[in-house]
Amino acid sequence: MPPVEPLIGFFAATHAVAAAVWVGAVFMGSVIDWPVARATVEPHQFPFRFIVGQGHRVFVWVYAGIAILLVSGAALLWLAPPRTPFENTLAALKILALAVMVGNTLYGSLRTWPNLQFATAEEAKFLYRGYMIRAYITCSSGIFAIVLGALGRHLKAVF
Repeated sequence: MPPVEPLIGFFAATHAVAAAVWVGAVFMGSVIDWPVARATVEPHQFPFRFIVGQGHRVFVWVYAGIAILLVSGAALLWLAPPRTPFENTLAALKILALAVMVGNTLYGSLRTWPNLQFATAEEAKFLYRGYMIRAYITCSSGIFAIVLGALGRHLKAVF
């Protein structure tokens, strides 16, 4: 086994776990937690305590996932660069998906989240609607990238 193979295995595993944590956190927050949180308050209210509490707890995990994905992805590209047009296309699509995910996450953290802290219940519902749309896009982009990674490993021999 060449000396680089264990490093590739380490970074590939790290990359997969970071993707699972980040995409899983967004999935849980948007598909599972939000409907439950909304159901715990009256229709004219907004579940501020739940959303703020969830945000404080998930923040570190999401941004750790982002940092680890960036570092492990860069390491994988350096240790095992794409060599075929198919591999180049997969890498470009995964980088695009990552850019969409990072952009949506940063927008939510730097723009929506601060505004949500001082919003009325009606304003919060409006702000959170956009936040949720971006969360669905982020989660879908992450799933797309994960599927591309899995397909890439299996289809590499074909292309």
